[in-house]
Parts: sequence; structure tokens; C-alpha cells
Amino acid sequence: MAEPEKQELENIWLQTWQPTPEVNAVADKITEILNDGSLTDAEQSAKIYELIKDYWQGLEVVGKGENWDAIDAGMVEDLEDLSAQIQLRTEKGDAALAGSEKVLIVEEYPEVRQKCDHADEWIERHARRGRKGRRFVIALSQYDKVSAWGFEGKSDLADGFIKLRLGKKAVIHARTLKNENLVTWLQADRSHCLFEDQPCKLPSYREMKAVTQRLQIPAQNAAVVTAEIATEQGFQPTKAADNQVPEITQKLVKACLDAGYSDSKIIKEVLGFQGGQYQQGKELLQSVKNFLKK
Repeated sequence: MAEPEKQELENIWLQTWQPTPEVNAVADKITEILNDGSLTDAEQSAKIYELIKDYWQGLEVVGKGENWDAIDAGMVEDLEDLSAQIQLRTEKGDAALAGSEKVLIVEEYPEVRQKCDHADEWIERHARRGRKGRRFVIALSQYDKVSAWGFEGKSDLADGFIKLRLGKKAVIHARTLKNENLVTWLQADRSHCLFEDQPCKLPSYREMKAVTQRLQIPAQNAAVVTAEIATEQGFQPTKAADNQVPEITQKLVKACLDAGYSDSKIIKEVLGFQGGQYQQGKELLQSVKNFLKK
């Protein structure tokens, strides 16, 4: 996903993600499939695919049923739209784009780029200029090699994306990091994944829905606990009682500890406390550890 500012990403998510009753029903069925211990991974994947292949409720769908011409035409429109956004920003300033944010989702991007002439230009333009034009990309794929994405010799483009690796892809990548504790942790639960090179636990659909329904967008100057992952209620990096630490922060720290990360790495790279704030991060980490021991 082309990386926006963290606050921008949180705002866009809260403004755009409004699950319909149909989506809730599908989520319930997916949960049933994932909890069915009699199914193999392959059988679960097949059942989930059959369940969701026709579901993008609430979103504008372009090129349904592998209509490559329609997808390519949509990419041309997206490029024109991005240019218009950039031009408006140049003429009237960034404030003129307030409320115009749009998230573009593309499934199986490596296949799309093989079938659509404008795919490479589309992803490169959005990677380089999307944030300024308030146009953000989520690209989904079973492949994470740069060759599949057309990024050979364009490391700056690859670095412009946040990588979320799931399942076997996460395990394979963890092995390249030579961290066996992380590999073991990833294999222990289906919800375990990698956010860049950091351990991450995916929330259940119900947890995600509950958070987005009650989350209040923090003020622009409010400090957030994590540098990379949005937390509930804009939790301030000050001394906190154990029971005041947000649940999502507790889960994040536990995932890192289980994966063998050092206290210093968790404080600096995961919780985001650097320099003069390091002591605050150390106290927060100790609070979470105390809570986890209960």
C-alpha cells in the first residue's frame, strides 16, 4: 500500500469503512469456516474464496469477472483523477483536498499488470504522488517478489509501500530474517502476521468492527503509542496504570515478546519512543509486562 501519513490513513479508514449487514453476515460465515478444525488449509481457502468472490458490498467495483478492458480504462481514469487532484493542490493548497480522500483496491495486482497496459504507470504514479493527491492504493497479491510487481531496479517504489505478509509468506520472509523465534510465533496462530519485519496480530472481524465504531480520531498533536500501527483512543505516551493500557497495545507488546524482541527494540521501533522519550516507553513496557503476568 502506498504509504500515507499515519494520521491520514487512520482518518480515511474511519471515514470509509462502514460494514453493511451483508458484509457482517459474510464475516460470520468466514469465522465459522476458520473455526472448523475438520478442514485443511486448502479446503478453508477454497470455501472462503467461493464465499467472498462476489462480495465487495459498499464499494464501486470496476472490471468484475476479469473484464481487463474495463480495469485498464478505470486505471486511465484514476491517472487523470490523480493529475486533477495534484493540479488543484498546486493552485489552491492542500486544504482544498480536505474530504476528497479515496482508497483504491486492486486484487491480484501481478496478474492485473500482465493484462492491463496502464498498470505500471498507474501504480508508479500513485506510489510517488498518491499521498499528495489524497489517493491511496491497497494492492493484494499472493506474490511478494519485486519481479511480479514490476519493481526491478526501482527500490524506491518498493520502499514506498507498507508490506503486510500473511500465512506462509510471512513465515518464508521471517526465515530470511534468520529469526527462528519469530518463525515459531508466526506458525502458532493464523492471526499472526508480519507488518514489514515486525510481528503483528490481526484482530478478529468483531474486534475490528468494535474498535472502528468507538474509536475517536485523536487530535493532530496527540502522541500515539506506536509508530506504525494505529491504537485505540490516541493513547498518550505518559505514565499509565496497568489497567489503562489499551488492549491493542497489550497484544502488540505480547506478540513482540513472544517473537523474542528485546526491550530496547520494542520501546524504540514498535512503541515509537525515541531519545528523550525512551524512559516513558520503558515505563509503558513495564506496565504491559506487569499486566501480562496477572
